[in-house]
Amino acid sequence: MDILSLRLFIRIAELGGVTAAAHDLSLSPASASARLVKLEEIVGFRLFNRTTRAVSLTTDGELFLPFAQQTLETLETGLNAVRGQEELVQGILRMTMPGSFGRMYIIPLLDKFQSRYPQVKLDLRLSDEVLDVIEGAYDLIIRNASLADSRLIVRKLAADRRLLVASPAYLEQYGIPTTPGDLAAHRCVTLGETRWKFEDGQIISISFSNTLNDGEAMRKMLEQGMGIGMKSVWNASESLKSGLLVEVLPEFPLVTEASIWLLYPSRQIIAPRVRVMIKFLIEQFQPIPPWER
Repeated sequence: MDILSLRLFIRIAELGGVTAAAHDLSLSPASASARLVKLEEIVGFRLFNRTTRAVSLTTDGELFLPFAQQTLETLETGLNAVRGQEELVQGILRMTMPGSFGRMYIIPLLDKFQSRYPQVKLDLRLSDEVLDVIEGAYDLIIRNASLADSRLIVRKLAADRRLLVASPAYLEQYGIPTTPGDLAAHRCVTLGETRWKFEDGQIISISFSNTLNDGEAMRKMLEQGMGIGMKSVWNASESLKSGLLVEVLPEFPLVTEASIWLLYPSRQIIAPRVRVMIKFLIEQFQPIPPWER
């Protein structure tokens, strides 16, 4: 059983066809079919149900697939360790991240990443939903909330400092609050939170707020003068620099309980493509994240 045959089996399962997998691996369809037949002879069972239109995993093939993936990752990790050449890392890296954060801070870095690791193909999902890393078969997830899941390794990428902001137009019309208690008389925009906690111990309940579930849309509402809101610095930094938003109550810092986290499956061997992406992101965001520079 050779590495190429294992890689072929995995790519057929991923792409749903022998011809597509053969082209992806620079093989002829005939050579790929012969390799698949030989692999099935070696393992002792059929891996795919074949029709003239498509192939699908057999029950045995579905059971064998995760072991083949783990075996291939272990072999590639060993080869790369011996060769000492990270640029040889290859494969598809499946990542998911919040939409706003991904557009603002991850997507602009990917050209640099792929110039360093040209054989890594990226499969990205930008979503504010909390997706299941294991069930969704994601290699790496970026979130601004840690997930309590023993199947995952959690690593902090950056602090997620929060502050209160509003547009100059709103403050001109409704006045500038000077203490947290003044917020009771103001309009607010929130992502659903009803209480704001301050480091001095004050906890303010929001009495009037427009609520929505999208951080980017919330920032737009704040820029349009619809109230005061709590924003992550990473999300509001460009608006603050341009003057579309200004900080409110800077002398009363908020309690910040969130961070930006990297999460990935807790396997004994971390796939090389995952390892190099984690290393790359740590380089880009630590010790000072880009929005704090």
